[in-house]
Amino acid sequence: DGQTLIPVSLVYKKDIMENNDTKHHPTHVTGYGSYGMSEEASFDYTRLPLLNRGVIYVIAHVRGGGEMGRQWYEEPNGAKYKCKMNTFNDFVDVARWLISSRNITTSELLSCEGRSAGGLLIGASVNQDPSLWKVAILGVPFVDVLCTMVDSTIPLTV
Repeated sequence: DGQTLIPVSLVYKKDIMENNDTKHHPTHVTGYGSYGMSEEASFDYTRLPLLNRGVIYVIAHVRGGGEMGRQWYEEPNGAKYKCKMNTFNDFVDVARWLISSRNITTSELLSCEGRSAGGLLIGASVNQDPSLWKVAILGVPFVDVLCTMVDSTIPLTV
């Protein structure tokens, strides 16, 4: 919505920001923003190859998650049901902030990734502003919600 402050975790090698005199860096943004689940900033060795290559790893703690308490998930200002669009807007706003305000990357150097409900986030964000992203990774994306929920042959839908 352009007004809500979104918590963001940035992970990078120490020398990346020490020498940042206007140089843009490859940046990889991840997010989830569903079911009130928090995406905690934690150590993950699978990120090391990216970090060692100078990539800035970003976790966008968008509405729909639980990072800022239950109100971050619930209506009317969270991202549940009719407010789900807040999740997608938040993610796109974080990407624009990284490019415009922080000036650490460009759309040519920006990638995004989400799994499951995070795949829905990525799909919606890329559709909202395709020019913002160079690469998008959707891992087992939950993007066909209506058809999935009415199919009683799929586990957890009955």
